[in-house]
Amino acid sequence: MLIEIETTIGDTSSFNKADEDAEAKPSTQQGSQFTVHRTNSFIRAHDLNLASDNGNLRRSKNGLVSVDGSETSSIINALVSIGLHEATDESSRWSAISSTEYTLRNRAKQQIRSSGMGSWKNATCGDEVFVWSSNCTRPGYGSDYPVVKSRGIIPASASDVVDLLRDSNRVTSYNKMSIGREDQHVLTHHESSVHRTSKCPQLGVAGEAKIMSSKSQPPFVRKPLEFKTLFHARQLDHNDGVECDGGISYITVGRSVWETPEGTSDGSDTTTTRCEILLSINLIREVVGPNGEKWCEITCITHAISPGGVPLFIGRKLGLVAAENYIKDIRALFQK
Repeated sequence: MLIEIETTIGDTSSFNKADEDAEAKPSTQQGSQFTVHRTNSFIRAHDLNLASDNGNLRRSKNGLVSVDGSETSSIINALVSIGLHEATDESSRWSAISSTEYTLRNRAKQQIRSSGMGSWKNATCGDEVFVWSSNCTRPGYGSDYPVVKSRGIIPASASDVVDLLRDSNRVTSYNKMSIGREDQHVLTHHESSVHRTSKCPQLGVAGEAKIMSSKSQPPFVRKPLEFKTLFHARQLDHNDGVECDGGISYITVGRSVWETPEGTSDGSDTTTTRCEILLSINLIREVVGPNGEKWCEITCITHAISPGGVPLFIGRKLGLVAAENYIKDIRALFQK
């Protein structure tokens, strides 16, 4: 269970174990002050281009930064920026699976745009689920693992879908591999809402941010997989530059967090295999259904490190299948 201690972070020059083991009390130091709830969690920031505006940014030798402190909002905003770029990138870097390539090739010949379909390039309609993969274009840790993108229509409003994805109590209703998910620590103010664009007075970002713990049991894997993730969901506005059909759009972003600045767990649970997600994105854009209904299209991005013992090529194949099934299972939930 993550520690929830309120503390005040000022100018700090060291990033060592003594900082973590020290008795955590509200304190005042010289420099910029920012009151946060301490979670003792660390996140990889090698690709986030974070700037130390006031000297408070502390990196471990492995490039991790603390989720506690004035840089937390910068971490979240950087993940959103990367997520929007990946989810809206329609360049040739993406390699489509055979069924996606076939559909897009035939559509280009027909030049027909169906109802219930977004106006952007490579939009989906009906029961289609598009899946692509790509090499990671961000250098550094994990760049040798592929990125998977999937896209499909969900017969529900964008707000209903984002509410489903952020509700840990409902994750097993659409994720067949999930054993369960728990919200361990909510970072945003209790009055903040993912359905408003106003910023949380505590964290300085719109929407909801929290740290979650989850477990899943994929096929061919002996031990359940455990994930601890920084999760953020927000409503997008016109300044985000996302093409849409005039309706509401949302994004959720996620990246694994760790208990130590070395990027390791505390080792307290030996019954699971700890895994790492470098990027988990859901871009949810509202579209008008065939009969005027409020539907949405979801674009998912996953960049994960394969569990130990799983060869990279097998991990890639499993990732492509899981990406397609993820959208189909969410769709099936709303079709009941």
